[in-house]
Amino acid sequence: MKFKGLTALICGAILLSSSLCFATVDGGKIALGGISPGMSEQDLLNAFGQPVYRDGDDWTYQNFQVEVERGIVEKISTRTEAITTPNSVRVGQAADVLNSTFGAADKVDYESDGVEYEYYSNDRTKKIEFKVVNGVIAKITCKIND
Repeated sequence: MKFKGLTALICGAILLSSSLCFATVDGGKIALGGISPGMSEQDLLNAFGQPVYRDGDDWTYQNFQVEVERGIVEKISTRTEAITTPNSVRVGQAADVLNSTFGAADKVDYESDGVEYEYYSNDRTKKIEFKVVNGVIAKITCKIND
């Protein structure tokens, strides 16, 4: 009888811990200014026109940079507060907004120039990264998860 109770307790603890390990971010929330990884090059051009500068796959617009490969947006990033995520998270906000908006990060990397927080989409095909310097979001990047 004690064995069944202990087994149930262990199973419950495993289920609880597995639900806490990964943030669940809807893939549609992994975007910047209406641009999402996987978007077609033509949809990007229709929405924002030609980039200010283009060097092969790397396109630069006024407030963001995009990497386009084989006609698909692979990565979007910004260092300005003018462009936001669908949840209104932007560069310049305190990093505390990440936990309240996205939950615990799936991955945290401590680097010499700051901390990077990564969140994956539910299906793990996309991710959003936040570079935080001195407690403030300094860069946001959305990309297809390799």
